Amino acid sequence: MYTMKKSYIFLLSLLFALFLNGCKYDFILPEKVPVITTPPTFALQIAPIFSSGNKCTSCHNGAQEPDLRATSAYSQLVPKYVNTASPASSKIYMNALPGSSHFEHVTATQAAWILAWITDGAKNN
Repeated sequence: MYTMKKSYIFLLSLLFALFLNGCKYDFILPEKVPVITTPPTFALQIAPIFSSGNKCTSCHNGAQEPDLRATSAYSQLVPKYVNTASPASSKIYMNALPGSSHFEHVTATQAAWILAWITDGAKNN
């Protein structure tokens, strides 16, 4: 009886210790989005968002629309996925926002660059 009580207390202590170790929270702070003051260029700021690290071009490489490879990205995006009259409603920007299926591939900073580029007229520069 005494051995069973010790075993029971040991088991409860072990379970409690495991429970405490399992209660770890990693707080992820939201990314601070910079204020973009200079007009972005497509070649330097926008095209690399799609191709760097093979993020978007792993799927959008000519086999799936739009083709986001650097050589054809601009002609594939403008005007079909870009709305310069209402930049925030552009399909390419909406896919970069939290909650979209593509959000994990684009950072908040990159989304801000995309919006700034569209707001500036979505120039091919």
